[in-house]
Amino acid sequence: MDARTLSLPISTLNYKQPAAVQVGTPVSVVIDIMQGAGGGCVLVVDAEERLVGIVTERDLLVQVCGQRLAPAAVNVEQVMTEAPESLRASDPIAFALNLMHLGHFRHIPLCIWDDQHYEYPVGLISTRDILEHVAIFIENQEGDA
Repeated sequence: MDARTLSLPISTLNYKQPAAVQVGTPVSVVIDIMQGAGGGCVLVVDAEERLVGIVTERDLLVQVCGQRLAPAAVNVEQVMTEAPESLRASDPIAFALNLMHLGHFRHIPLCIWDDQHYEYPVGLISTRDILEHVAIFIENQEGDA
């Protein structure tokens, strides 16, 4: 693998469309979405569909299970990470790797920004997406040798 691979935009990866819920959603609904979609996080948006938070498996484990809370009695904003770091699909893959490494994240929302700097989620990049990309690149390189 060379530096050109990491300088490609995130949009070249097979990233996912984000699962999202609105503020006020019970955590039990978030758990159902995660189990159904097989994803490790759910984005939280406001009534205008702007990104306001992210709920990860770790958030659920620590904040709900760890405190023995009833998921149906807790709203998502009580356990979410507010104002998560995000990137654009046009940003280089290296930006995502660096942000994941520095912040100890496994998921980063991909957003578009409006002229008032509100973020609207359009995708979700995971460490798995990047690893799959690298694995395919390595396979192709071995095939060329």
